[in-house]
Amino acid sequence: MKINISKTAFIFFCVLLFSSICFPQTKTIGKIFSKAEADSLFGKVIESVSISYCDLSSLLSKTEKCVMFQINSGELTILGDGRNVLYPTGKSVNADEVFALFSKSIAVELISSDCGNTVTVERRQDHITVTFGFNTLEESSLCPPICW
Repeated sequence: MKINISKTAFIFFCVLLFSSICFPQTKTIGKIFSKAEADSLFGKVIESVSISYCDLSSLLSKTEKCVMFQINSGELTILGDGRNVLYPTGKSVNADEVFALFSKSIAVELISSDCGNTVTVERRQDHITVTFGFNTLEESSLCPPICW
């Protein structure tokens, strides 16, 4: 059986191109809404915890791809890439604890979109949202199962 190298290379190129189109490697997770739109779409805030703009900005500089949030009994926990705990220092989390995962880029966009000193992480009926000024970050993925 004789294999034509150029035909094989062409098929390989086509498969590579198809997989990069159908399965992109970099997906932005999260979307910014106005606060009023978020209230309308995702319901009222049930519980919230605040963190200073400066603290969150500093935490975001310690991760490359993602940031994850969880509120449990009034305590905020923030993770970065690989589920590494960023906040509070020294806390450990179980592998099965569910966090709301957002792309770092969209979290940076949120805190760059307005002015203020405080960022609020909120629990709504079925969602964790992050609000800064008049904007709210939503449409997270759950980690697990989708973790970066």
